[in-house]
Parts: sequence; structure tokens; C-alpha cells
Amino acid sequence: MDRLLKVATLEIKRKKFIRELIISLVILTALSFLGYYVLIYFTSESHLSTIPETFLQTIPYIILVFSSVSLTQEFSNKTDRMIFTGIFSRREIIISKLVSIIFISVMCLVFYELTEVVGRTFEIRALLTHLCTFLIYSFTIGSFILMISTITSNFIITGVIGYILYFDLILVLFSQALESKRSEVLTKVIEQLPFYIANTGFFVGHYTFYQAIIMISCGLLFFVITCVIINKKSL
Repeated sequence: MDRLLKVATLEIKRKKFIRELIISLVILTALSFLGYYVLIYFTSESHLSTIPETFLQTIPYIILVFSSVSLTQEFSNKTDRMIFTGIFSRREIIISKLVSIIFISVMCLVFYELTEVVGRTFEIRALLTHLCTFLIYSFTIGSFILMISTITSNFIITGVIGYILYFDLILVLFSQALESKRSEVLTKVIEQLPFYIANTGFFVGHYTFYQAIIMISCGLLFFVITCVIINKKSL
């Protein structure tokens, strides 16, 4: 456990990691406020609640980008051999990468709750639900992105695959399939896919117990596959 804590701490304290994360969050917070004032200017009607709503929509993209960079940077910087053949095992390195992604989601949550305070939608009783949602989301998405990273070793390809399978395009296709109601079997399959559940549940602000089980189970599966691949990967 001490070794895991040490390597996870080293990962989070990596040069520029915290600074780049905070700068990204500050910029997106500013853009959320800007969006609010733009709505007021063009429509003369807007609510402060649009600030946290807008910010929430951007969080998955932050997690996607930082997750895609997390492992692939080792391959692009040619530090993969040094990292994975050092004093820490490959499994410990992967865990540290996953912990750093979860840490990112916690930082996003802090900024999101601050925007909720400004938007007058903050509820202390919802804090635990939001925390669980952010942790589940980052664990599953992070595990998946790390799995793709070990296969592609490329930031752009990893990011594109993650975007295609979890974001706008696939959500539109799934929504159209669900609205058509052509097949009850297809509907049930889609509703149980992590690719559909991830962002739809995240934007609502919570996962049902059944959705949480699916997300966590898939996250564990992705993590195990990642460890298997990285252990067999020639570095």
C-alpha cells in the first residue's frame, strides 16, 4: 500500500500536471460565465443555473484529454522503458495513472460545486451523490482510456477512439436507436452499455444502483485488460 501511495503521489506531483489542470479548469469556468452573459445579451433572459450546467458539460472533455495524455506521453517522450522497468511494477504504474485520473475528477467536482454556489443550485445533501458519480465516471472512462493507450501508444488515436465511443456521435446514434423502438432487445442492450450510461448518467448527476454496478464492473474489466496488455508489451 505504501508503494502504491508513493507512486500515485509522484504521478500527481509530475511537472506541470497540477498547474495545467487548474489552468484548464479556470479557463472553462470563465467560459461558463461568458456563456451566461452571452445568453443575457442575445436573449435578455438567462438563469445563473446555466453556469454550472455549462461547466458540467465540459468536464468529460477535460477527463478525456488528460486521460489520453496520461499514459501515451510516456511512449511519445520515450520514457516508457524507464518508467515500466524501474523500481515500481507495471501494475503499480497503471494504478498510479488511474489514481491521477480520479484525482482530476475530484478537482473538477470542486470547481463544479463552486459554480453551483454561484448558480444558487448548490445542495449539501447532493454532494455525496455528485462525488460518487464523478468517481464512478472517472474510474470507468479512465480505465477504458488507459486500455486503449496501451494498445495504440498514441495520444491522438486514443483521444479519437474515446471520443467516438463515449461522446456526441455515439450518443446521437444510441438516442436515435432508442427513439425508434424497433427492437426491445436492442433497447435493453443499449441501455446497459457503459458507452451509453457513462455520459447520460453523468449529465443527470447520478447513476442508478444498476448503472453504477455496470460502470464499475466494466471499469474493472478494462483495468484488468490494461494490466494484462502492459505486462505482455515489449518495452
